[in-house]
Amino acid sequence: MIARILNVIYIIYSFEVGVALLLLPWLGLWDNNLVLYLCPQIKPIVTSPFFKGAVMGLGVDNVLIGIHEVVNFRSTSHGLFSP
Repeated sequence: MIARILNVIYIIYSFEVGVALLLLPWLGLWDNNLVLYLCPQIKPIVTSPFFKGAVMGLGVDNVLIGIHEVVNFRSTSHGLFSP
């Protein structure tokens, strides 16, 4: 039972991180934050559309992992976190 609960938490986590990585690079918060203020040398890299696309790709990967876990949730008797 605990393995199923941990799998559900993992699925929710995968979707949450995936959606955040999909949306965050395109919001104003990404371009104007304390890290870029303290270290302006990395601003051209972090604000580059190529870097934003790479972060968005990681978000797509996380969403796909979440979908994969949902599809295989019932088909496996033991979850990812079971012994």
